[in-house]
This record gives sequence, C-alpha cells and structure tokens, in this order.
Amino acid sequence: MKALYVADTVALARYLENNLPKRANEVFEKAETGAAEILVPDIVIAEFIYTALKGRLKVSDPNATISELISDLESSQFFRPIGVSSETWTVFIGSKVPELHDRLIYSTAVSNEATAIITNDPQIVASTYPTVW
Repeated sequence: MKALYVADTVALARYLENNLPKRANEVFEKAETGAAEILVPDIVIAEFIYTALKGRLKVSDPNATISELISDLESSQFFRPIGVSSETWTVFIGSKVPELHDRLIYSTAVSNEATAIITNDPQIVASTYPTVW
C-alpha cells in the first residue's frame, strides 16, 4: 500500500519552485516514483491560486505556474485533488486547529488517515499530527 500524505499550500508552492527542504522533497520524490500519493485539498489549490495571482510566489509567470499546477493535478499519478467529505467535516468540527485553511488541511489528513502532513505551519505542527518538513 502506498504511503499517503497531505500537502499544504507552502509545500505545494515550494515543490513547484524546486525549493523544498530535504525531508519534504524526499516525500515528493517518493510520490513521483509511485511509492506514495499526495492529497491536495481544494483549500490548498484555492490558496495557491490566490497567492500566485497576488504575485507572492517566486516564479516568473504566475499564470503559467497556475496552469502547470492544474495540468499536474489533472494528469499526475501521484497528486490527488480532494474535496471535503462528510467525515472530514466531522473532524473539522471537533478540531482545535484555529485557522480555517489549516483546520481543513488537518481534517483532510485525519479523515484520510494520511501518514503525515507536508508542512512547516506552526499551528498544524502544534496539533501533534505527524508532519514532514
């Protein structure tokens, strides 16, 4: 069975910028070889697009980067876009993670029994759910 991870927005952006720290990069490399799968919650996709359109990514052409991401999500064997299920909402309601987007990322990981969340976000790290960075 493949290891299952959930990517937060910073991890996804830094992956596309080729600027991940070693441990997080190893997870993405594992996924690229088929040994893992990376869930990308809808909130992460939305936040990524918003951030790119605001010019906050270290890329020369934000629109091309957005197009690349959408293409990767549609065709990739290792990225899986994922919406919010009723189980995820149940976890969300009981979660102590304070920020909306972080809470959805955390809840997606818990409800899908992910191995870890690829993040350096202090609020998610503080949740004690396994993280990789």
